[in-house]
Amino acid sequence: MSKITGKNLLKLGFEKQIEKPTLDPEDLGYHYYSYEINKKCLLISCGSDEKVDGGYIIEIYEIEQLKFRDLKELKKLVKLLKSANNE
Repeated sequence: MSKITGKNLLKLGFEKQIEKPTLDPEDLGYHYYSYEINKKCLLISCGSDEKVDGGYIIEIYEIEQLKFRDLKELKKLVKLLKSANNE
């Protein structure tokens, strides 16, 4: 299984979303990645502060039970989503 990196996500067409720190001195801020088709978020990563073993976990938006941890599986899913959208 190959982990999913931020660089992988950008190559697949995900967009980086940056959450700036609050006034709390312990809050450093974080970022995550989202994948949209027709202005609808379909896939979302965990936050940079929640990575597991250095890799992102991807979920189908608002369906937390479906998680993707392997880059090869995620590539297949994105390819399928693009073909269904005629991209």
